[in-house]
Amino acid sequence: MKLSFCRNSIHSLFGTVIFSGLMALTSTNAFAENVTIGALVSGQVTKVNVEEGQEVKAGTVLLEIDQNRYKAKLAYLKAELAVKKAQYEDAKIELDQALDLFDRTVTAKRTLDAAQLQHDVAKANVDKAQAELKMAQSWGPYFKIKAPFSAKVVKIHAPMGTTVYKENNPLIELETK
Repeated sequence: MKLSFCRNSIHSLFGTVIFSGLMALTSTNAFAENVTIGALVSGQVTKVNVEEGQEVKAGTVLLEIDQNRYKAKLAYLKAELAVKKAQYEDAKIELDQALDLFDRTVTAKRTLDAAQLQHDVAKANVDKAQAELKMAQSWGPYFKIKAPFSAKVVKIHAPMGTTVYKENNPLIELETK
């Protein structure tokens, strides 16, 4: 058996090495390789767009995983970002007022320092919320499993309704030409 490595392997499953990059390559001859495709996300398979024996081109969407939980998390993170931005705007106003009062020697330096700290924390919270949203958005493409190259569908390991629990569960097997 010929074994081709694309990336570091995670574990072996029935003689097929599963990779973090969604593919595992195994071969019994020099002309064709079987590739097992997995997912980096968990959820229920909602759509299978191919059949066993079908020829597919690179980029063809083979199957889709439910995105409802993902979309709800995005909505939550967008709302959280809006709250953090509003808090930041309020902290800017408070800081401006504290600066004005300090400049007129109406308030102590401690009051100005507290307003500055509140402003800085609010800004950091906005930055954190933006990063969390961006990180969550980066998972979007993984809910559609696409053919990495032109191939023939050999086996569908996850028919519609199957729940994918762990990343890199075998979903579909392709044979390269």
